Amino acid sequence: MSPAPSLQDLIHLVETETEDSSPLGRLHTASALARQLAEVGDAALGCFVDQARHAGHSWSQIGDALGVSKQAAQQKHTVRQASSFEEPRFDRFTPRARNAVSDAELVAREWGHDDIGTEHLLMSLYRDPNGLAAAVLVESGLGEDQATEAIAQRVVRGSGARVGKLPFTPKATAVLEAARSAAVDLGHGHVGTEHLLIGLYRVDGVAKEVLERAGLTSEMVDHRVLAKLAPYEQRRARSGDRTSRDDKKGVE
Repeated sequence: MSPAPSLQDLIHLVETETEDSSPLGRLHTASALARQLAEVGDAALGCFVDQARHAGHSWSQIGDALGVSKQAAQQKHTVRQASSFEEPRFDRFTPRARNAVSDAELVAREWGHDDIGTEHLLMSLYRDPNGLAAAVLVESGLGEDQATEAIAQRVVRGSGARVGKLPFTPKATAVLEAARSAAVDLGHGHVGTEHLLIGLYRVDGVAKEVLERAGLTSEMVDHRVLAKLAPYEQRRARSGDRTSRDDKKGVE
């Protein structure tokens, strides 16, 4: 197993990645990095907990592997799934991204499933044809009908969803966290449907398998997403330049 980054590695990363070299500037970068590492670590654990559960292992066995009690393991990895999207971890999601997360539950119910998986998140992206993710998927040759058919070949419809709010599977939760990380990686202050789409590639699941089997590689989708975002980024840059000039005039 490769060693984790050392303290000196992390300090060097913060120092090199911080544009504002003041102590507060570096503290801000270090705080963001710490949150990102924690989110990625939790998401990774969730994926492997999900694999262990599907392999038939008990919560006691999973707790032993994690070095915690059965109750602690079960509480952490089921409460995380059941979290409402009204919680703070969705505060940076755009209205379209929030709607996609909400629609994923509707899709799961339509399929008679008791929880929200990566396949439901993928299908929910098509519900808003004006969303960036839907545009990228369709333009890449994977329309909603093709995606639905591919999912139907891998997932059996259920007899009916449970009453009450449906929980996310650990893999779906990991996708949501991966979407946040994707936004950070791109330097965006929001999480949109495009980040949800990128997040689907970062977690092994039904959605990732469907996307890759359809010939949509992660690199292809990243390229199309960046191409569609380019005009917005250019407008934002021009707006920033104007604001900077106006600020300088005010100082003068």
